Amino acid sequence: MADPRNELADIIVPAAPAMAAPAGHSLWLWVAVGLACVACVMLLALLWHRRRPVRALQAIAAAAAQQQGTPSALATRLDAWARTRFRRVRVDAASCPSGLDPAVWSDWAKTLEQVRFGPPQSDGFAVVMRLCERARPWRRHA
Repeated sequence: MADPRNELADIIVPAAPAMAAPAGHSLWLWVAVGLACVACVMLLALLWHRRRPVRALQAIAAAAAQQQGTPSALATRLDAWARTRFRRVRVDAASCPSGLDPAVWSDWAKTLEQVRFGPPQSDGFAVVMRLCERARPWRRHA
């Protein structure tokens, strides 16, 4: 008579599956996928960094639309944006950045200076919004 422990052993404890040798190409595949992920993250970071001036200008325009703060404070933020964007020490009506119309720049800078340092205006928030709208196309320059 057959021994039941030997006959039922494969049913109770199945044999271990045969292990295939690891392929050498799968390591290179994971390295390539990892490098592609790193490249995508770096590209997204670069795009986020390049749009920072646009987001800053939109934040100033949104604050003017919601009438947050004072027109003078928003004009100061807009002045800081222009100095940073065009790499200037100060925003001066006489020194126009390259690629811009000097007459438009001069008018914009004078209006900005008037809002910043002049007496408070009743339509100060609207003036700041108009300044932001006029500066929006300038994001392609400099």
